[in-house]
Amino acid sequence: MPHRYEIVSHTADTGIETEGATLGEAIGNAAFAMFDLMFDLSEVTPEMTISFDLEAESPTELLVDVLSELLWRSETGDLAFTDVGVHETGLHASVRAAAADARELELRGPPVKAVTYHQLRCERIGDRWAIRVIFDV
Repeated sequence: MPHRYEIVSHTADTGIETEGATLGEAIGNAAFAMFDLMFDLSEVTPEMTISFDLEAESPTELLVDVLSELLWRSETGDLAFTDVGVHETGLHASVRAAAADARELELRGPPVKAVTYHQLRCERIGDRWAIRVIFDV
């Protein structure tokens, strides 16, 4: 995959597909994609690090929980996450994210309102993790 994600065409919403060698890398790429759809992250310099822990019953639930947590933190703290590293142990993830002040960034796409379960995919295919997420915009 030459880029960290690919945009998936959808009638009313916006979707992405990404992958990674590990579940953590794939979820990190999905998180990057979610914020890169809203803001141009190419020239953003991270200003802080935020860490939190999550547990989930499945890789799919972990994906949704991480993205939803980041979206909530973004909305309540006016943050744009630029670099998300997910370090999973079993189905427990410790997330470190560098954040930039979203007030300083111009929106380049519609704001993501929610992570949906529509066409959601988080599965291991061979030696890679493949993710598809449709965002409610």
